[in-house]
Order: sequence, then C-alpha cells, then structure tokens
Amino acid sequence: MARDWRTWLAAVSVYTLTGLGVTLAIGAGIGELGQVAGQAGRLTLGLAVCLVVALVLAARELGVLRFRLPERPLQTEKVWMHQFGPLGAATLWGLHLSLGFFTRINYGGFWLLTLLAFALGSPGLGALLMAGHWIGKALPVWVAPLALRRSADGSEVVGVWETDARHYRRVQAVGLGATALVIAVWLAVLAAGA
Repeated sequence: MARDWRTWLAAVSVYTLTGLGVTLAIGAGIGELGQVAGQAGRLTLGLAVCLVVALVLAARELGVLRFRLPERPLQTEKVWMHQFGPLGAATLWGLHLSLGFFTRINYGGFWLLTLLAFALGSPGLGALLMAGHWIGKALPVWVAPLALRRSADGSEVVGVWETDARHYRRVQAVGLGATALVIAVWLAVLAAGA
C-alpha cells in the first residue's frame, strides 16, 4: 500500500506541475497578445468588457441565460494509463487538460480568466491568472482520496458531481459574481483616479 501511495503522490505531483508549466506559458502568451494588441493602454475598456462577460456568465450558471460555451468536447485518453503507466499518463493528462482550449469547458470561469488575461495586456498577470485557474482545477485531484471511500476508479466522485451539478453551477456563479464585484471596484478606483 505504501508503494501505491508513493506512486499516487508522484503522479499527482507530475500532473500538477506539468499543467502548471503549461498554464503559465499559455497565460503569458495570452497576456502578450493583449500587450501587442495595445490592451494595456485601454485597461478601462477591457475591464468593462470583462465585467459584462462576468455578469453574463454568472447568469448562465444560474440558469437565467442559456447558451453553450465554446469548447472542443474532448476527454483525455484513459488508455494512456495502460500505455505509459501512472507517471507517463499523469504527464500527458496534465499537458492535455491544462491547455484548457482543447477539452470540455463546463463552466464560464475559464473564459472570463482568458479574457481578463488578454484585457490586462500583461504576460506576468496572464500567467498568474491562468496558473491560478489550473491550481483550482488540480485541487480536486489532490483531495479525491478523501472522498474515495468505496470506489477505486473515481466513479464515486463522478457520481457526486453528476447528482449535485446545480450546486457546482451555483458555486461558479458566486465566483463569477465575486470577480465581477472586484472588477467593478477596480473600475471605480480607475474612474476616481482619472
């Protein structure tokens, strides 16, 4: 059992660190694109757009508005575990899932952070935003053993997720609403200083 625990810890660490490296690079790239597009000089406009998007996405999560998010409905390959073992599969899963744009996107927070990284026009801030998103995405993998009391394949966690999807949507809406509030305060501070 100790060997399995060490393998799990190594695999989850590789998964998290691989994804972190990818999201830092992607966030920096998005921020760089915003910088090249001149977004840093149009911060107020960019933040105003992000505020509207945050509110629209929060309304979507609450069911007030209904629309699909842009996504590629791809899943990671389970066969990677058999082909590459736990560490190889964890590395590939970290690479694939951390790209964000190439997998399912169930909630709008990812798109808001992507837009915000672009609007800020800063590679450093873009990297931090996207890395923060990845840490939040990887965190359930770290805490899953606490929830896996009966199933060894993760079906117990998936079952909880599917039976309580409305709860997760409400949590997303609260997060988007809180982000909208922060952006609104930021805009007010910018307006007061102008």
